[in-house]
Amino acid sequence: MTVSDQDSRPPERDGAGRLARLRRVPRWVWAAVVAIVVVVAAVVVALVLTSGPDSPGAVTFAADGQTRAAQPTVYCDVRVTDCRNDPSAVVALPLPPGTAVDLTVPDAVLATPWQVAFTYVDENGAQQSGRSQVFPPNARGQFRLTLPDPRWRLQRVEVQQFGASQTVTAQGSLFSTRSTWVLVSG
Repeated sequence: MTVSDQDSRPPERDGAGRLARLRRVPRWVWAAVVAIVVVVAAVVVALVLTSGPDSPGAVTFAADGQTRAAQPTVYCDVRVTDCRNDPSAVVALPLPPGTAVDLTVPDAVLATPWQVAFTYVDENGAQQSGRSQVFPPNARGQFRLTLPDPRWRLQRVEVQQFGASQTVTAQGSLFSTRSTWVLVSG
């Protein structure tokens, strides 16, 4: 055996050598490692706690010269499996008889199928309901809701964004409502 083939240190047979090397690492290095681990753990916990569906943004309702921006009262992930509710997001506008409501949806809604559902009181005081057509993705971002009789009074207007979840029935496929924005008469 030549000198170059030999190792000047004896081979480590236990962890004593590794432990000795770890003890030589300065304390500030250990403190930095611990701090990094704590920060990474905190970020991971924050992401897990705040994960869920992203809010698609506000719908703007306008009637009789007044405007309100409404955040969604319900919003879910695309499969409608993880949902958030915010009943305080309902907005109000005065809606006297014959008032039309103009609404504008954000891009996140525009990219999906959506429709407008509404309730109103007719000339006899009976509550009625209706729906707009379903707007396909990227078809239109604005809609004007006008009731056919000027004596009728809107009570509630709801923008409904559809998700990817569907139920098949004898009458056809029903898509789940992913998000809703609500305007009430006030």
